[in-house]
Amino acid sequence: MKEPVYKRCKCQAPDGRELGSHCPKLRRADGSWNPRHGTWYYRLELPPGPGGKRRTPHRRGGYATQEEARAARDEAREKLRRGADPSVRHTVGQYLAAWLAARPDLKGTTRRNYSLIISTYLVPLLGHVGLDGLRPAHVTGMVATIEAWNAELAAGRPVRKYQRNVGPASMQRIRACLRAALNDAVDQGLIAYNPAARVRMAPEKRQRPVVWTAERKEAFWSACKQRVADAKTGAQGRHVDSFAIWRHMSLRPARVMIWLPQDTGAFLDYAARHRLSALFEVLASTGMRRGEVCGLPWTDVDLSAAELTITTERVQVGWQPVEDEPKSESGKRVIALDKATVAALRAHRKRQLAERLAWADAWAESGKVFTREDGSPLHPAAVTLLFERLSFAAGLPPVGLHSLRHGAATYALAAGVDVKLVQDRLGHSTSALTRDVYTSVLPDVARAAAEAAAAIIPRRRAT
Repeated sequence: MKEPVYKRCKCQAPDGRELGSHCPKLRRADGSWNPRHGTWYYRLELPPGPGGKRRTPHRRGGYATQEEARAARDEAREKLRRGADPSVRHTVGQYLAAWLAARPDLKGTTRRNYSLIISTYLVPLLGHVGLDGLRPAHVTGMVATIEAWNAELAAGRPVRKYQRNVGPASMQRIRACLRAALNDAVDQGLIAYNPAARVRMAPEKRQRPVVWTAERKEAFWSACKQRVADAKTGAQGRHVDSFAIWRHMSLRPARVMIWLPQDTGAFLDYAARHRLSALFEVLASTGMRRGEVCGLPWTDVDLSAAELTITTERVQVGWQPVEDEPKSESGKRVIALDKATVAALRAHRKRQLAERLAWADAWAESGKVFTREDGSPLHPAAVTLLFERLSFAAGLPPVGLHSLRHGAATYALAAGVDVKLVQDRLGHSTSALTRDVYTSVLPDVARAAAEAAAAIIPRRRAT
């Protein structure tokens, strides 16, 4: 039986009852429907409830035309076929809140990022839309609105408090969060397809590392000195924070910079005087992530076999440090250690044992390889700040702590190490990511490759 589509209105009889579908104004004198009176509805029979109890039919109305009501009825029927209840309606905002609460499997950092994306972008721009009425055009409109915000910010007119520019990478993460949520909605039968998956966006451009060549260093230090001089002129005797000027992103040729091998060596030599020098030795030689080295326990380090195992990481969720397993199986890996790194770890362990004796009963037994003086775990942000302070004091151009990872991969590939081995060492799921991001060619290697290629071409006379 086809569920009926009918027309009704809100007109009332003298006794106060609604006339509904019996209102004489719904039809013209010739019996045709009056397009200026009433709206269209549909009714859909629902399957029996628990114990075979008959359920009240599902009704929905307010449609301008009979065709719209039929399309809505067919959509509700399809929703019922997929196992969802068409009588339950969610807005996108309601669904996203319930979806996030029902995902205990999300990592702490992922949950926080999703929560920020949902509250900052998805709910304000899409939260009012009915979930079953969400279309690709809505997602496209959201992207256009965010791009308009970017334009306002670039013109010096931010339209929201604490507004920040949303680049292609961040835009992809916003869409990825929405797509993940809507994929679950499709699986639950709430929607027929994922609108976010049908929207084309500007591709995310991977940030390729750029090497601090001699020319780039010279330009950086010149600009840095000029910025400091200008700040002193306007400070009128007040202190000028040259460290803050040095670390400002606007002075760097690219967002992701890496040192030449000799710069990395100079940093490690300077950092050797610090009690956590072995931490930077490990980062520079293995390419481990910050969270992996902060969460590394002694039980996962085998100095006799010259290897360590990555089983946990200590990351930030907001400001709070949280320990968890690596996000992917490829992140759980065994890393071989070179002799110099093994020696640095042995010396570090002796120093840590001496600190433990000095602190006596006040020692905090965390079991971590790298700790504070009292044995308590390191805060990841403190490691980053320490790295920047040491880099500044060593007279080196600025790089991010993660750039030690970039450098470890770049130096290994430049030395001829197979990309598959570098991939396994870094914990990447595929070698494509290793090639795309971490294969910055060092200037000397590039020149040697150019000479080798040119030498293959036979020439009659010397050039």
